[in-house]
Amino acid sequence: MVPVVAAAHAALKNQADRINALNVYPVPDGDTGTNMLLTAESVLKETANEPYASAEEASRAASRAALMGARGNSGVILSQMIRGACDALAAETSFSADAFAIALEGARDRAYASVREPVEGTMLTVIKDAAVAARSAEEEGLDLLSVSRAAAREAHESVRRTTDLLDVLRDAGVVDAGGLGVATVLDGIYAAFSGQEIEVSEADEAGEGPDLDAIHASEEQWGYCTEFLVVDFDGDAGAFEDHIHEVGRSVLVIPDDDVVKVHLHTQDPGDALSYAGSFGRLRGVKVDDMEDQVRERSAKGRPARLAGKVGVVAAVRGEGSRGLFESMGAVVIEGGQGSNPSAADFARAVEETGMDAVILLPNNKNIVPTAEQVGELVKARVYVVPTTSIASGLAEMVGFDSEGDPEDVAEEMHEILAGLRCGEVTRAVRKARIGDLDVPEGAYMGLLDGELLAVEATVDAAAMRLVEKILEGGADIFTILRGAELGEAASLKLAEDIRSLGVEVEVRDGGQPMYPLQMVAE
Repeated sequence: MVPVVAAAHAALKNQADRINALNVYPVPDGDTGTNMLLTAESVLKETANEPYASAEEASRAASRAALMGARGNSGVILSQMIRGACDALAAETSFSADAFAIALEGARDRAYASVREPVEGTMLTVIKDAAVAARSAEEEGLDLLSVSRAAAREAHESVRRTTDLLDVLRDAGVVDAGGLGVATVLDGIYAAFSGQEIEVSEADEAGEGPDLDAIHASEEQWGYCTEFLVVDFDGDAGAFEDHIHEVGRSVLVIPDDDVVKVHLHTQDPGDALSYAGSFGRLRGVKVDDMEDQVRERSAKGRPARLAGKVGVVAAVRGEGSRGLFESMGAVVIEGGQGSNPSAADFARAVEETGMDAVILLPNNKNIVPTAEQVGELVKARVYVVPTTSIASGLAEMVGFDSEGDPEDVAEEMHEILAGLRCGEVTRAVRKARIGDLDVPEGAYMGLLDGELLAVEATVDAAAMRLVEKILEGGADIFTILRGAELGEAASLKLAEDIRSLGVEVEVRDGGQPMYPLQMVAE
């Protein structure tokens, strides 16, 4: 056991700084590699010079040492992988290819069982994929060395796939740090079996490091990373775990005989410690300010505050539209049909405003659900005004008052939205039948408030059908936003045609793709 543990520890020690640099999930506090290293170190110290009477005794000592020395979310989960592997190996009489596969399966099962709500794209996924690869290689009749090599290789492939499973990793441009830690441990184990050193290309997995701006939009408020042991635990273990989950996030509650290891992220560590103290004696208490850790890692810091009480963030496509929104005081992110921004994109823009209250204008029906998630990712109060077109977003900016009370500003903008009629003209990329209308490929579709109203051969014809329908309900002012496909002369002629119906018309150059024309009527 000792050579394997020593090799895994050495591999982690060699890669700890690199793993720390990738650390973005669940919190970008930059200590995943260190926490996994310290957990492995605890096992190494326990087993290095201790003679054990049996494999079962050695396994029990190693798993308990891992739990007692575990640090951070990643360290605690690694300790459970070690415990699962040790429990599986306790009954084995030799360390064969089959035993190695059994050990990884035990590590996988124990790790998943330790997390109430497992998240794929993390170290859990990597150990799962490695276990499957090991079992597959063993069933092919390969020897221990080949099975361990297959597990390590698949672990690294799984690490590369983590960006497909977690948006926060993709947005930050990094793979999962804990997952890389698991792959590194398997590298070390293979090295122990083969007597060779394994080098993994950093370019294949890490890039140049995380985009810290992208990960300030964390899935939780960071607060304090709080860890402790409850020894001589006495009480209802189920009720204890339920309460810890209620008061914290990223929670791990791991029992081991009369000792319970607890890890959580909370804004009030004192409450969790006071509650836990009623179940036994507390040891190994560690409280780290994660927000301070994140600030230390960020070279940019928080931008200077803008004047006013409320900011606005708008999703926009087209240079003309971008300039219009920015001239009216909005922070703009790229977004629209065919280019939907992420919640992290919105969150970064919210932070850029420097405001404690921010209005979000999604300006596309497909972006509205994303905007509605942003309030959970930022500290600012967020108000979503569910605009479904860039033109309607521009009309909303009339009601934006950065000096007003945020609640009042949001309410006024909702009232404006309720009184708008929004029309769009776009071109069909294929033939279709929508409702009672046949849509030939290449035809221009006129949509009114998101519903297909007209199918015509030209932009003008589709637009005029929309105007006529809008006028049936009454309107005085039309604003036309000219898209990239519509020439200036054509837009001016259309404006004159609409004016001939007795209404005011204003034409603006939006430059938005896919929609040659958007309009809003008031």
